[in-house]
Amino acid sequence: MSHRLFGILLATLLLAGALPMIPSLLNASMGSARAQTELLVDGDFESNETGKQLRAREEPQGWYESRRDGSEGRLLLKLSTKKVGRNESRKAMIKASPQFNTYLSQRLAAPQEGRLSISWDVYVREILPPYNRSAFQMIGNASVKGRGPNGAGAERFVFLGFENAEKPGKINLFAFEGGPDQEWDTRTLVASDLDLKRWHTIAVDVDVEKQTYSVSIQGVSEAPVQVRAFKSKKKPVPKVLTHVSFASWNDGPGTFYVDNVRTK
Repeated sequence: MSHRLFGILLATLLLAGALPMIPSLLNASMGSARAQTELLVDGDFESNETGKQLRAREEPQGWYESRRDGSEGRLLLKLSTKKVGRNESRKAMIKASPQFNTYLSQRLAAPQEGRLSISWDVYVREILPPYNRSAFQMIGNASVKGRGPNGAGAERFVFLGFENAEKPGKINLFAFEGGPDQEWDTRTLVASDLDLKRWHTIAVDVDVEKQTYSVSIQGVSEAPVQVRAFKSKKKPVPKVLTHVSFASWNDGPGTFYVDNVRTK
């Protein structure tokens, strides 16, 4: 129901003396608005009491460890309650491992085929050699069986990561764009010389139809950086987005924290 129609109905009810019906109508309207806007739940991780709860798959929606690379890999996803930077609240932590892959994922409340805006806070503690890439941030789907959402290149639309910069204590944010003539890990620089061990708020605005998205970092970006959606060599760019994922790989290990994942 539109706000205009709701206002007309409310005025009509007032004139008709139907006051008892107004609270239920208000609740229904608010519930409808929440259903339309809450594509993600528990973006601040406060509803999780333990790491075990965070790793477990929640129905119908919630965070979970989606890669399932053995029990050791799953245990690298943790719920952190310690102070990290200035953040004393609960947050997700993925610990680096050169042996295992670990994913933190959530399914969106509804598949997205148009415009989508999501932001999150990320704190990178370390990126291990020799690959110099980690703290991957992805929005895509779960169309390929066996690896979980965003586990294969053909599933990824937004595909971001961090690398150590040349300056000690600094990191770069980059995007993987791929394409038929590029190696899959060809990197497009988004922001350079960000502080390691500091919280950064990253926002992406996605246009699924145009196969592009923009990236901005709060307090850093003068203007959003436009990048192409990731394209694997043999598969088309995803046309439907269903999942958000954060990951550390065995060939891209890093330790990092995630908090305040939210849609606009």
